[in-house]
Order: sequence, then structure tokens, then C-alpha cells
Amino acid sequence: MAAPGAPRFLLTFNLDETIVDETSDDSAREGFYNEYTQCVFQYLGEQGVRPQDLRANYEAIPLSPGTGELLQFVAKQGACFEVILISDANTFGMESVLCAAGHHGLFRHIFSNPLGPDPWGLLALQPFHAHSCARCPANMCQHKVLSDYLREQAHDGVPLSAFCGEVAFPRHHYPMHRLMQEAQEAEPSSFLARVVPWEISTEVRLHLHQGPMPRGIVSGLSGEETPDPRRPCLER
Repeated sequence: MAAPGAPRFLLTFNLDETIVDETSDDSAREGFYNEYTQCVFQYLGEQGVRPQDLRANYEAIPLSPGTGELLQFVAKQGACFEVILISDANTFGMESVLCAAGHHGLFRHIFSNPLGPDPWGLLALQPFHAHSCARCPANMCQHKVLSDYLREQAHDGVPLSAFCGEVAFPRHHYPMHRLMQEAQEAEPSSFLARVVPWEISTEVRLHLHQGPMPRGIVSGLSGEETPDPRRPCLER
């Protein structure tokens, strides 16, 4: 457990190809997931598919290898971690997957596109928010979601060390890993996060346990480790 007043470490997860191996946000045109998926759900509803049918399909999606053990490890640390999920998927599917796996309660917040019953009982997808970022789909900018969250927590006096901004865990050979490599090569001085690629989630769990976190606080500015003798080691 964290010492009273000690910063908690913020862990930010994604869903697709991370918590699960599946990809739920593919669409015919890159960046148009929201519009495409709205049409898909409308079509399914017109064919008689109901929310409970879709829920059963989501619940059958297994977690990626090692993810169950990783989430159990994080949950065991109590107040050491604050865990959130940011994904350009949909709330209905994400909550169904996590509830079925028994890990929904671990996540303090789930940020995704709202998906719920419309007045006729069919599922309707809505954009998460509007933003001005030219690089992200119109329905969601994940950088803005995280920045807004950190700003709100700081305003409320919640001490959070944004571990996700100091150490990045991209899945090896997946798109995010390639993007990080390109950013490091193009402008090394601007990319401060330490990159720890992984094949299965077990590697992330071992890093959290054996890495610098138990011995210190990760600075949100420089990425340097500041020793903190008050912080106990994480439990296995």
C-alpha cells in the first residue's frame, strides 16, 4: 500500500490488441470508426440483433495472454495505482469484456465512445467528444482525454505520478510501437518516455514489480527517478 500522501502511479490501458487480442475499431476508412460502427449497429438492429446478443459476443472475447495476471497484480497493490482505460472503441463492449473477466472494478474511469440503447431498444453509438486535434478521428482525441484527466486530478489535489507518460508499454511490432520508434528517430530529444516493448502482458507485470517504481517516484517532467524511502516495495 502507498504511504499516506504519497503519489499514486497512473496506469493507462487501451483495449484493442492490448487487453484483448481482437481489434474492435477497424473500419472501411481509417479515422472513421465512429461513423462506420454507427451504421453497423443500425444494420444489426434492423436484422433483429439485440443488445443482449452483442453482449454475449463481447463476453466471449478472451483477454490477451498474461493480461488477467497483470490486472490481478495491479489490483493487489491497492492504492499504489490508479487505473484508467482510454480507447476509441465503445463503452458497451469494453464494460462487457471487463465484467466477464472480473476486472471491471479495477478501472477508476473508462473513457470511450458511449454505446447504449436508443428509444427503440437498439444500440446507438455516439462520439466521445469534440476536439481540435487534426491528427485524431473527429470523435476522440486520446491525448486530450489524458491531458484533461491529469489536469482535473491536479485541480482536485489528487497526487498522481503519470507513470504512463514516463514509461510507455507498446506491444512489440504493433502500430503504436512503430510510431514510437519513428518519433524517437525523428526527434529523440522530444520523446522523454522510456519505451518497454512487450509480447505478452506478463512482461509488463514483471517490469512493474522489478523496475524502478518500488524504489522511487517517477517525475512527470524529466523522467528522472526521485528516491522515496517512504514507499514500500510492491507485493508479488
